[in-house]
Order: sequence, then structure tokens, then C-alpha cells
Amino acid sequence: MHFGIFLEERRPGGTDLAAFQETLALAEAAEAWGLDGVWLGEIHFNPVRSVSSAPLALASFIAARTRRIRIGLAVQVLPLGHPLRIAEEAATVDQLSEGRFDFGIGRSGSPRAYDVLGVPYGESQARFEECLQIILEAWKGERFSHHGRHYHFDDVLVGPRPYQLPHPPLRMAANSKETFPVVARLGLPLFVGLRDLDIP
Repeated sequence: MHFGIFLEERRPGGTDLAAFQETLALAEAAEAWGLDGVWLGEIHFNPVRSVSSAPLALASFIAARTRRIRIGLAVQVLPLGHPLRIAEEAATVDQLSEGRFDFGIGRSGSPRAYDVLGVPYGESQARFEECLQIILEAWKGERFSHHGRHYHFDDVLVGPRPYQLPHPPLRMAANSKETFPVVARLGLPLFVGLRDLDIP
């Protein structure tokens, strides 16, 4: 069994810098206490709740200040970013942490960020699956082209490759009836969010 801590909250009335400093202090303390991992979310347009809108950048900072503890995302919201950029940045964190990175992925149950960023929420499932396909292909270290429903490019070689080959451990979040079958089909470990989910 492994134990970790989810780092997301901020204290009311504190500054953004104080929230980042507290997150780092908690990550360092978690390592000192012998915990196995720290986990970061991707939260947009809700700074009262969290300043973790760029979890890969924060993961890189934690990697530079720790030596043993694993650093995971819970989760990177794939449809809100370009898959090639996500592949590059996630592999960079994996390299800088020397293989201590866990790549938690999901599509988020909050339509607000999609609306603000101009991504149709109704396309989130299809975009998620296409994005994941591209990321996994990019991490093979070979040139490839892709012409899908949402993403199109030719003759791309992505670098760096992940430190952990073929890729960092994947884990997928699910909190909707539509997502659980996708997790099962992909055979991925699961983050379960049962908020507001009616399970018979």
C-alpha cells in the first residue's frame, strides 16, 4: 500500500505566493515523513480554491526540491491543452524528476473552464481520447503525423522522451457514467470521484 497527499487547497486571505510556498513546504514535509507521493490538480478560474492552474510547472518545481517522493497529477485536463505541448511538458517533468512522475489524466467535470477557453464541453470525451492517443504516440520517439477529428499535423518528432519508458505511469479520473467504460477499455488505474454521481 502507498500513501500520498493531495496538494490543492489554499488558505483564505493568503497570497498566491504563500499558497505556492505552502504547497512546496507540504511536499518537502511529505517526503521527510516517508509518504510515497504528492498529487496536484489542474484548477482553472477558481483562485479562491486553488492556484494550481499550471500543475506541470508546479510539479517541476517540486521535483527540483525533493529527491525521493513521487509527483503526480490528479489530473491534467487533456482536452484543454494541445496534446503535443502536453507530451513535451509532461516528459520534461519526468526527466527532471528522474522518473518520479505519475501522469494522472482526465477531462474535468467542470464546463466553466471549457467555456472560457473556447473548447466545446460536448467534445470533451472525444478530445480526451484523441489527445491521449497523440501523447502516447509522441512518447515513442519517432516521427509521426496525425489527422484526426480535432488535431492535425504532419511529420513531428517530439522531445524529450519520458525518463520512464515507454511512458510515466498513467492513471485516469472518472466521475461520470460516460467515463468509467473508457477507463475499463483503456485498462488504466482509476481515480474515482463520486461527487454527485448516482450509482445504483
